[in-house]
Amino acid sequence: MQSVRVDRQTGYGRINATPELWLRDEHGKEHRFQGDIFEAAQPAHDVAVISRPSSNRPVAFANFTTGVVHDSDELTISTSIVSTLISTFGLSVLLALPGAFVWATLLNAIGLGDHAFSTTGFEVYALILIACVYAGIAVWSKSYRARAAALRDGIDRFLSREAAPAKRT
Repeated sequence: MQSVRVDRQTGYGRINATPELWLRDEHGKEHRFQGDIFEAAQPAHDVAVISRPSSNRPVAFANFTTGVVHDSDELTISTSIVSTLISTFGLSVLLALPGAFVWATLLNAIGLGDHAFSTTGFEVYALILIACVYAGIAVWSKSYRARAAALRDGIDRFLSREAAPAKRT
């Protein structure tokens, strides 16, 4: 698929191409897949698309002709310490204002509402907010890594039954 945009005043043109793949299943039904993971496919290549049954979104693409497996973005999210910390601070900033109302309400319920936004109260609030967000993202990251690894292993087992082993990119 291609889209073309031309600005006649400046003579500027831009072409955007999105790789598209049409596959026919064993029952003769055609399926259309679109995305950057299909850019290495050529006509007459022996390929497989592994998708989620519920949404039919591709999670991996195997090109048996070239021997390469491409994972979708869903399987390549970075869960390193640095990305977790960056996500923590970004999400903490987004949650700071709504969390401040909850913080003030909780302290008011126990009779410390006057201290909610004192210097010490604000420091405790910021520390609790950042710690909770970090813990949430760390738990999510761990479960994501486990799900992604299990899915990659399942894809590799499926592909090893279907054709020769391929290298993952």
